[in-house]
Amino acid sequence: MEKATDMEMEREEVEEEETESVSDVLRDRFRLSTISIAEAEAKRNGMEISEPIVACISDLAFKYAEQLAKDLELFAQHASRKIVKMEDVILSGSVVDRRQF
Repeated sequence: MEKATDMEMEREEVEEEETESVSDVLRDRFRLSTISIAEAEAKRNGMEISEPIVACISDLAFKYAEQLAKDLELFAQHASRKIVKMEDVILSGSVVDRRQF
């Protein structure tokens, strides 16, 4: 009985590590894309942008995307759905607008 429990715990740990590594890859890809966009926009506008600023923009954008995903999931759940719809995205925009004021 103990061996089964130990195996289950090990399996759960492996699954958690895999989930974390997928999250890390997504975060890194998002960050690289954000950096690329920021640098391209700076170049297009004849500006220079420092690495710390680009890193800060990237981190803020990622945190915003994480919060948006959580909000969209909650809106869908509130509507008794498992799928996020466009109306959830539109609703999140109006909620963000209200938070700013």
